[in-house]
Amino acid sequence: MIIRSIDAIIRMLDADYIENGNIEEKIKGVCIDSRKVVEGNLYIPIHGINNNGHLFVQQAIDNGAKAVLWERKEENPPEDVVVILVDDTTKALQELAKAYRKQLHMKVVGVTGSNGKTSTKDILASVLKEHYITQKTLGNYNNEIGVPLTLLSLNEDVEVAVVEMGMENLGELSFLTHLVEPDIAIISNVGTAHLENLGTMENIAKAKVEIVEGLNENGSLIYNGDQELLKNAVREKEIPGSISIRTFGMDKRNDYIVSAVRQKKEGIYFSVTPSEQSSYFLDMIGKHQAMNATAAMIAAKALHVSDEEIQRGFTNIEKTGLRNELVVCDRCLILNDSYKSNPQSAIAALETMEEFEVPYKIAVLGDMLELGETSDQIHYDLGKETARFHLQEILTIGDMARYIAQGAFNHNTDDVKVVYFENKEELSEYLFPYMHKDCMLLVKGSRGMKLDELVNVLIEKNKK
Repeated sequence: MIIRSIDAIIRMLDADYIENGNIEEKIKGVCIDSRKVVEGNLYIPIHGINNNGHLFVQQAIDNGAKAVLWERKEENPPEDVVVILVDDTTKALQELAKAYRKQLHMKVVGVTGSNGKTSTKDILASVLKEHYITQKTLGNYNNEIGVPLTLLSLNEDVEVAVVEMGMENLGELSFLTHLVEPDIAIISNVGTAHLENLGTMENIAKAKVEIVEGLNENGSLIYNGDQELLKNAVREKEIPGSISIRTFGMDKRNDYIVSAVRQKKEGIYFSVTPSEQSSYFLDMIGKHQAMNATAAMIAAKALHVSDEEIQRGFTNIEKTGLRNELVVCDRCLILNDSYKSNPQSAIAALETMEEFEVPYKIAVLGDMLELGETSDQIHYDLGKETARFHLQEILTIGDMARYIAQGAFNHNTDDVKVVYFENKEELSEYLFPYMHKDCMLLVKGSRGMKLDELVNVLIEKNKK
């Protein structure tokens, strides 16, 4: 984490201050949540949608804040800590992160994509730890607040940082990549996430390719070459010749070709050409993870990590929760993939469940959010797609998920049970008896649906 004197922080921000304490004292880390402040932190009060962090400054001080940022327009600055005056605390957080990033002697890999960026980040960080002192984005800290906090959480001795970057609109990734200044950029893929904001898939691809704008000179871009939309966006970007470009995918025209992907209960096996190793094992489930692992492998090799180290990293991954998480609940195997959902990731989750030899399979599908004006048709089409999977029951929940149920009902065979549920309470009551049967349950929905709560209820109820 950032450890600097208060005076150094003031100079990094070129800010004015109120000297209510010793500016030679050091701050240790930053925090934007007054409840989570610990001794020595710099407290940065942010204006949120519903809250103004300035109102909670006393709690931050009581918890041990050594100094605080303070917007000039805010009244009654505190009198018992050093107050650093800024025009906008969010912008000051970003400026501080950018200044700190420049002071660290490290390589940075930036990761983005509609699906798979968190898994790619987790895989790559695991691999790099075999060779370097490595840190990564924790959780989903991947936006205009989370990315600066990620940078400020890095230790002085870090050698490689893996930073996840998200976006919802054009221009956002451009801003983040200029903060991060990656040496290597990975685009896992382009999907329908944020179609509501960006309007077209072409715009989504353009938004993802913005990541190259902050790439360091002689940097590397690694992207999914199976997607024509992404290839076209890269061509149109007019990327400088000093930046090397590598593609991965199953198409034989890619620089790195993924093949022979096999799903087993313990994980997946796959091959990559060219490679010194005939095949790899990855401690994750879902055949699509082979693509994410290949992107991570290319980045690791660019940083001189050996094949042996890559394979060791693949077998010991610290995974971010709620993504393709296998949970055993009595006799039921639950595939908890409740962090996010869009058509591509939902199909990938269904394909993953298809690989398991379980006698009875139930898919719980919730709303996929931010899909724009054609959301009803997209949900209906997902329901239609379920017909190609061996499912015994399709259960849906959410306003838009009614269309999933309709598509499933219209296109699945008569022996597939399709049920729509109004709420999670009814759904959990219905599902609980299945915990005592040999079956598999997929739980998939956008984060706003909070379907992880459904999984937690089933697990806790089974314990009792």
